[in-house]
Amino acid sequence: MAVQGITMPAPYGGLDLVSPIDQMEPFRALELINIIPESSAPVLRKGYQEFADTLEGVTVQTVATMPLVNGDFELIVSADDKVFKVNSSGVLTDLGITITNSAWQTEVYSNRLYMANGSDTVKVYNSLTGTIADCTYTGVTLADLINVNSYKNRIYFVEKNSANLWYGKVNTIGSNSVTLEDLSFAFTKGGFLVFGGSYTNQTAQTSADLFLAVSSQGEVLAYAGDDPTNWSIVARYFIGKPLGYRAFIRVNQDVWILTEQGIVPVSALFQADPEQANQTVSRLVNPLISAAAQTLSFSPRWQGSFFPAGRRVYVQVPYSNSKAYLLVFSLSTGAWTKFHQDDDGDCLSLSIANGNPYYGSANGKVFQAEHEYADNSQPINWKIETAFSFYGTRGNYKAFKDVRPLLKTIRGTGLKVGLSTDFKRIAPYETITTSSGGTYTHWSAAGSVAGDAGFTPWGSNWSSSVDYIYDRFATKGQGHCASITLAGEYKDKPLDLFGFEIRFDVGGQI
Repeated sequence: MAVQGITMPAPYGGLDLVSPIDQMEPFRALELINIIPESSAPVLRKGYQEFADTLEGVTVQTVATMPLVNGDFELIVSADDKVFKVNSSGVLTDLGITITNSAWQTEVYSNRLYMANGSDTVKVYNSLTGTIADCTYTGVTLADLINVNSYKNRIYFVEKNSANLWYGKVNTIGSNSVTLEDLSFAFTKGGFLVFGGSYTNQTAQTSADLFLAVSSQGEVLAYAGDDPTNWSIVARYFIGKPLGYRAFIRVNQDVWILTEQGIVPVSALFQADPEQANQTVSRLVNPLISAAAQTLSFSPRWQGSFFPAGRRVYVQVPYSNSKAYLLVFSLSTGAWTKFHQDDDGDCLSLSIANGNPYYGSANGKVFQAEHEYADNSQPINWKIETAFSFYGTRGNYKAFKDVRPLLKTIRGTGLKVGLSTDFKRIAPYETITTSSGGTYTHWSAAGSVAGDAGFTPWGSNWSSSVDYIYDRFATKGQGHCASITLAGEYKDKPLDLFGFEIRFDVGGQI
């Protein structure tokens, strides 16, 4: 029988860990590492470089962003027993205080960064003066406050190991007594208060700013009103247990809660029941979150950030106290991928500032991400494993001949190609090199600018080293269905994947 060819899409649908392996959509992936499933094409993520070094040599537990009134920014980072500020040029300054716990929860309020950790007196970094000091609120033991947020021009604190919520006066920054609101009478499942802060609920053409209180047992209360003196409960939901004090990600006006069951957007709770809400954004990767939650169930390692410039949401997934990877959600496609760093200890805390993610590492360094195509000067390891496909004939046995991916990268680039058949997943087994193609001249090369020796306005072979590549690579494998695997280690080179053509001989039904 003549060789048949089938065109397959690139996995722009991202990871799928829940669909039956024989019925996955062809645009989804069994594995996707360091490849972003964008709408135009899955692309290789960019890398990161060293931005600052605390010289502490231990984990940077906190990276917080402090936007400045002049449009610039600073990072407030904490490692070991110190707090530092880092300006936008990467210059690090020790703020000169001694602490016992560097895992802070933070909130920007009146151009100040409020910092609570449940061990040390609440700190306030004043961006107008560049100094840090103890908080001056009275009426509570400030070292017992472990989380901080704001709502309708007031600062709110969570007291550790309790359901106590403390709040300040409207439009004040300290030197006043805070007031207690005991939520233990409102919570029906017990536990302690984990989060208390604002959430904007959008209904049709109207919106309302609500106060959100979440317990360690996964009980979610939504209050309407200006402050506890005139609050009323407008909604109550029960979800999986939240995974930490940092397990709350603000995505536009929404709040995503990281729970033992998966990610629950609060907006989805107002539109569907909690089980459906848990399936809204993270259904296809919930098994990864649940598995990691069994290893580390309540930890400051569970956190995330909204990256508007990249139209992504980063979710930090720890698999030990010293290692974590990022689950990354593309807002453009609604698809998920995994980011593994050169060392999975290179991102143990994160924040977004001035259009870039910043990572706090296990060795005391702060890294700036979205930088070129290298991880701290090392290659980026990537992998794509497509869904299994029967290529239109489920009942027919096939002898696979070759694979032809459509790539956009630098010619002469090496990559590994593999073919798994009949649900027996293998590692890529063959290293190949794309064709080198014709010659090209860089724009800055001699003769490329008028006045240079050899310049001609016509007939020049100017081109880019990045090109579309549609080479055919021989592969082997026999079976009813197959999954294509591509992998590589790329440094200083991009990669876009647009799809595949796979060819095979068709046998009779077996």
